[in-house]
Amino acid sequence: MLMVIFGAGASFDSCPTYRPFQRGPDGAPLFGPEVEGCRPPLAKDVFDNREMFVDTLEDFYQCKTIVGRLRHPAVLSGAVSIEKCLGVIREEAKTYPRGAQELAAVRCYLQRAIWRCEERWRYVTKGITNQLALLREIERNSAPDESVCLVTFNYDRLLEDALGLLGSRHAVDRMEDYASRDRLFRLFKVHGSVNWGLEFDGGPNFWPGEPFRGSYDSLIVERTPPIHTPHIYVRSDPLTLCSVDGRFVFPAIAIPVEDKNEFQFPDSVFVALKELLPKVSRVVTIGWRASEAHFLGLLDGHLRPGVRTFVVAGGRKDAEEVRTRILRGMPSSPPNCTAEDVYGFTDFVLSGLAGQIVSDCLA
Repeated sequence: MLMVIFGAGASFDSCPTYRPFQRGPDGAPLFGPEVEGCRPPLAKDVFDNREMFVDTLEDFYQCKTIVGRLRHPAVLSGAVSIEKCLGVIREEAKTYPRGAQELAAVRCYLQRAIWRCEERWRYVTKGITNQLALLREIERNSAPDESVCLVTFNYDRLLEDALGLLGSRHAVDRMEDYASRDRLFRLFKVHGSVNWGLEFDGGPNFWPGEPFRGSYDSLIVERTPPIHTPHIYVRSDPLTLCSVDGRFVFPAIAIPVEDKNEFQFPDSVFVALKELLPKVSRVVTIGWRASEAHFLGLLDGHLRPGVRTFVVAGGRKDAEEVRTRILRGMPSSPPNCTAEDVYGFTDFVLSGLAGQIVSDCLA
């Protein structure tokens, strides 16, 4: 079985028409703010000072207290990971009451900011994405009874969009469709999705009886009631914190912290993923930094040793760093891991290497 793991870099470099870091003959950026302003961000840039992100901060002002730390030059340069920074804030929240509100606001912010970003990116790209091209190669080379495991750490719906464009039999229209056994593509969004919500215990009864002068978005952050346990996931409207049938929900989004000790997807889907991992014989990682110790531990405990693994990153040097992290994080079941000499997702697809690897994996 083939498993493809997508990280933030896969969404960042998701359109061959608008490759990142392109410059014209005069050295100026080739694409203007109408493109770069809605490009899916890398992890370090999720609190970037772009217009749509600033507007979203107005909706969830409770996290403004920590935005300065998340925009620190060391974070923006990559010298300090944003996951490490958020991890420190999460530790502070254990003894600082305001910290819980800050983290709740971060989850709401991430859901709405990424949703706004993907909506505009979808308009720019017109659905012409590397995700779609790669899924086509997989479909073309797959046997009728084949299953392919797609794992993504991204909150956006670029993979769902690509699956829908391949045809109705691949479309993801219900929660049950993500990991359905009778599908070629089984999609696992391990850190949640912009269109997923978690139901509150007690439904809307936590609303105050008196009129509220602020927005209900901010009220949800300030008075977040207990999330229903066991978790009940529903598909929800990313623009509001309500599901389609009026039930109040909270964004099913995992905050990116360095130890990544939280998955954010239904337990039944987690069980399905663990059942599939021992069957995986080939792995391709695209734009994934392999910084999630919790997920690497899951792979280490369930993948067979020596699984052939191909690492695609922003260049050979970046891929070598990812390769090192994978090997370090999987000491019990080390894979046969190679760093591919390509520059991002677009180069991987357009160079023909994606088709070659997929063909070899599914032969």
